[in-house]
Amino acid sequence: MKLIKIIPIFLIIFSLGCITVEEGLYSSPVNSNVKVYVQIEEKSAVFDFSEVEIKVGDKTIREFNKPVFVGYARGDNGEVNVAFIAEARVKNWYGKREDAKNLITLKLPYGEEVLVTLELYYQDGSIRIRADRDKSGIIGESIPKDVFLSPEEALLGEIRDLYGEIPEDILREIERNKKLSSFFLQKYSETGNITYLISYRDSSYVLRAFGELAKWKSLSAIDIKVFNLTLKANNEYYSRFTSPQKDFSTVIFSDNTPYYSPIRIKGGLNTSLPFIYYRGRGINLYAVSALHWVDLYFQRGDNEKALKLLDELQGLPYYGNYNGEDYALFLNYFHFENSSVPWVSGYAQGLGAGLYAKAYQLTGNKTYLKTAKLLLNSFDLPLEMNGFVADTKYGPWYLEYNYNPNELVLNGHIIALQGLYYYWGVTKDEKAWKLFKAGVESTKRALPIFDTNSWSRYSNIHGDASEFYHRLHIRLLKWLYDVTGDEYFLNYARKWNNYLVYRGLPSEKLG
Repeated sequence: MKLIKIIPIFLIIFSLGCITVEEGLYSSPVNSNVKVYVQIEEKSAVFDFSEVEIKVGDKTIREFNKPVFVGYARGDNGEVNVAFIAEARVKNWYGKREDAKNLITLKLPYGEEVLVTLELYYQDGSIRIRADRDKSGIIGESIPKDVFLSPEEALLGEIRDLYGEIPEDILREIERNKKLSSFFLQKYSETGNITYLISYRDSSYVLRAFGELAKWKSLSAIDIKVFNLTLKANNEYYSRFTSPQKDFSTVIFSDNTPYYSPIRIKGGLNTSLPFIYYRGRGINLYAVSALHWVDLYFQRGDNEKALKLLDELQGLPYYGNYNGEDYALFLNYFHFENSSVPWVSGYAQGLGAGLYAKAYQLTGNKTYLKTAKLLLNSFDLPLEMNGFVADTKYGPWYLEYNYNPNELVLNGHIIALQGLYYYWGVTKDEKAWKLFKAGVESTKRALPIFDTNSWSRYSNIHGDASEFYHRLHIRLLKWLYDVTGDEYFLNYARKWNNYLVYRGLPSEKLG
């Protein structure tokens, strides 16, 4: 790849369409001593597409997270300047094709081999390409050499390092998963039925996601435990069915559910935990859903089912220490929107703290109280350590999606407040009360940005909420009024309730 010394001129030429991809590449190492690899990252927009390919020079990349050698770059003065044009061709699950062409430029420290990781994303409704700078750099330094391993090789290596040998049940489930995904791929090749291609991508996702994670970090026993459970859940499901028709479908492996709609699987997996389906990512464990179920069970007086779920969840958080204080995090191991893996939801951290405190209140079991305290302590974590408290102009905001601190989700923030309030109600812990009060004030200051004067918004960066979330907002604001006595929240609840009436919809009962 040619070192571009005058980037502004290069940009002008590119904008005029007068330069080809090949003109930005070196195919020979003469006078160019840095090997350049490029890979497509499996995150963000890629889950919307049945086919993805990116062309760099004369190389076409079709597989995710697999580095491909594309050419050479010059390095001098301790730096490597990489500049090339990437062209993407994609087809979505409905057959619509799109193209994108973007200039990729990176300035990196000098090294003999560099990796550029490309991410597909949307901007103004169109597909674009950009470099993921966190996963671009010098191979052997900021980029681990394991990046060249297959997902399975990387994952098995981490499991072997952790346990000394690979447990038989994990090997068995991996082989089972490979056979299932191969079956779906073969059926797609034979029939052209897109359902089989979706099922292939879905059924094999958990192995790819955890394998990719294993390339970049040392896996913990909790990581492997969640992987094994999620892999078994996918194997049990995909040995019976193709992928669900709808995103956010719930899959369960027991008869216990507060809803009528989940897909029930009777098989070899014994768990009460719900799993959530996302296209391209199969079915995944999501602590938010499980804790929502616990809250419903407690509200309905079905304490036995609530405690059973809490018991199963108790073995799944990541435990760490920050500034001498122990904490616990429910990690999410699937990509959502533009997230990396793993990510954390303040919804689960706050509500979880409150629900485990409730469990202690009901049973006197101090193990529940310990877990509740560890979840409360997670509110102290900085964002760079998978924290979820954003410092905004409105005050602290408890992020539902901590990978995007600019998105303030209203329902997730208030539900985190509910958990803090539950915790304080049991323990009278001053820390929980301060977190609750600060979050209440943030909500009060920010409420106007969620009001369109005809409906409520899901978050500060999204448009109108769905009717489901609009009604949830009304109920949550009524709850805030009930526990604080502040009529500001009641007035907003009434105002948003009137929006339902204006649309000819039944209103919420506010009492």
